[in-house]
Amino acid sequence: MGNQSENDTMTTELDNTAVLRELQHFVQPTALMATSTEAEADPSVPMQWLRFLDEQEHGRRLALLTEWSDFATEWPSVQDFLRTMLKRLYVLREQDGGSSLLYLYTVGGNDLNFFRGRAPVTDVPERLRPIWERVPAKFRDFYTQLHDGWTFLPANSMGPLPVDDWAFLSDDKFDIDDETARALPIDIDQTVTVFHNGAGDYLCLNCADDGEASGVIWWHDDPEHPEPVDFWGVLDAWVGIFLEEADRHVP
Repeated sequence: MGNQSENDTMTTELDNTAVLRELQHFVQPTALMATSTEAEADPSVPMQWLRFLDEQEHGRRLALLTEWSDFATEWPSVQDFLRTMLKRLYVLREQDGGSSLLYLYTVGGNDLNFFRGRAPVTDVPERLRPIWERVPAKFRDFYTQLHDGWTFLPANSMGPLPVDDWAFLSDDKFDIDDETARALPIDIDQTVTVFHNGAGDYLCLNCADDGEASGVIWWHDDPEHPEPVDFWGVLDAWVGIFLEEADRHVP
């Protein structure tokens, strides 16, 4: 029995070492926490994350699935991920003091991959406040109740971007000149990018009207023809396609 416990501890340490080694390619971690006991001493860790880790230690994920269930109808690909692909949760603390909840999954058996969710939004950036109420209510709920974005960690893409990374199409980085802007069917000053597909294209919210914002894809290779789309449908499809090669396990 004692040997089994020692082996379990060694396996956990080796796993954590491998995870930290992989993370160091992309971020500068100061701590990686896999248990609620480790994480509860950090005041930046939300209480709900402690519940997630505590249940994980007991082989359960009810709290995690319950929190995500509010978005299951609009975003079924993530429910599939949580039930059949997610291997383990960690809380990551970085040198800047920020904490993230990491969702570890594998591809090809041993290739470690991560989705990353930051702590829920408590203060909307000032530049977004004029359009925030037009953002779909369920999408706002995701940011204020669960995570400030949820993206593939190495590229900060393939999921909803953190609000600090939302950008208006009128920003300089999109290089849309005045003549092109006037010809577009959308107001680039009121259209915000909220999801990057990793290939230069963005799922956006057109917030120009008084009602709820509508979905638009801005294609980098066809910038003059933004495409009106079903916002949640595209968001779910893009995440689902990206996760097609993830290893699955029996729920």
